[in-house]
Amino acid sequence: MHTHIDRVFTTVARNLGLKDFSRYTNNWIEWSYEAEKLIGSRDTFVQKEATYSATGAQATGTITFAANPISGDSITLNGVKLYFRNSTDLGEAKSPNEVEIGATLAATLDNSSAQYGLIQSLTGFKDVTASTGTYTDSAVYNYPEALNVADYSIDTTTGILTITAKEIGDKGNEYTLASDNANAKVNGLNLTGGKDIFRNQQLTLPENNVKLLGVRVGASSTQNKHYELRRASGPHRNRIGRNDNETTQKAFRYYVNGNRLNIQHDSVDEITISYLAYPVDLRGWPKIKEGHETAVAQYIMWQMKLIEFYNGKLPQYITKELEKRWYYLCGKARGDDGMPTSDELKQIGKLWNTLLPVNSSNGLINL
Repeated sequence: MHTHIDRVFTTVARNLGLKDFSRYTNNWIEWSYEAEKLIGSRDTFVQKEATYSATGAQATGTITFAANPISGDSITLNGVKLYFRNSTDLGEAKSPNEVEIGATLAATLDNSSAQYGLIQSLTGFKDVTASTGTYTDSAVYNYPEALNVADYSIDTTTGILTITAKEIGDKGNEYTLASDNANAKVNGLNLTGGKDIFRNQQLTLPENNVKLLGVRVGASSTQNKHYELRRASGPHRNRIGRNDNETTQKAFRYYVNGNRLNIQHDSVDEITISYLAYPVDLRGWPKIKEGHETAVAQYIMWQMKLIEFYNGKLPQYITKELEKRWYYLCGKARGDDGMPTSDELKQIGKLWNTLLPVNSSNGLINL
C-alpha cells in the first residue's frame, strides 16, 4: 500500500513551521525519491511489466452501459468519480463531476442540449465534430491531469464508452477504470494493450526503473513466445550470437547500456521486461510506502537544515541530531517491512507446530 506524497509534505511543513512550502516542492520531491531508495526494503517499490513492439500500441478499455443509470450511480475514470444525477436533484446535476441523466440511455451518453451528456463532459466540447466551445463545468476541464491523457468515444447504439490513451506506450495501462453499479460494466480494472516501441534491436528502459528483473520474448511473437533472454557478459556484447559472416544472430542475449536495452537476436518481434519501479501518481510525483511517511519527512527536514548549516546559519549539532533521527527511522522502516504479515505468521506457526508437512487426502501438502 502506497500513499500520496502530500501527507509527507504536510508533516514537514508543520514541523518546520512553514505556511507556504510551494517553492520547496521540487526539492522535496527529489529528496523523497532519495529517502525511499535509501530505505529500499521489501515493498518499497512495485514490480511492473512493460511490453515493446516494432510499432507500439495505445492502451484501450471500455465501459458498457446496459441500461440508463439511476441517480447516484457512478463510474470512476483514472481516479475521477463521475456521478449520474437527475436534473431535479439538488444542484441540478451541474457540478463538474456530475452527468445529467436523460430520458433515454442515448441521451445520457450523448446530449449537447440542456446539461450535457457523458461524452460532452469527457471531451469538453459543445460541438464534438468541430471541437469548439469548451464547457467550463465539464469534467475534462476540471480534472485535466487525470482525464486529458485519453480520448473518448461513445456508441449510443450499443451503449459502449471507449477510452483510448493518447500516447503510444505502456504508461497508458496505468489508467484505472471502476464502476459501482450494475448498469455500467468495465472490461477491466485498467486500460490494456499499451506497448512501447522496440526498433533496431533496442529499447529505452522506463524512466521510473529502479532495477531490471528479467527480459523475455513477448506473447505476440510467433516464435519463441515467452522465451527468457539471458544477460550477456560484458566482454562479448557486440558479437554474441553472430555467425562468422555477421549476417545472422542466433543467441537470445541482451545487455544494458545506460538507459537502453539491446537485444542480440534478429527474429524477436516483441519484448517484455519485468522491473522494479517507483510508484508515482498522476502528477508524476512519487508515492510513499505506507509506514515510511515519518522517515521520509525526517530525511527532507535533515536536507533542508543542511542548507542552513552550509550557509553558516545553523549550528552543526542540530543537523547531527536530524541525521541521527533519520538513520533511526530508516532502520525502523526497514525492520517493520521485514516483519512477517499476519498470514505469514500463521504459516510459520503451523510449520513450527507440525515440523513436517501434513499431506491432505488429495495429495497436496497442507500447511
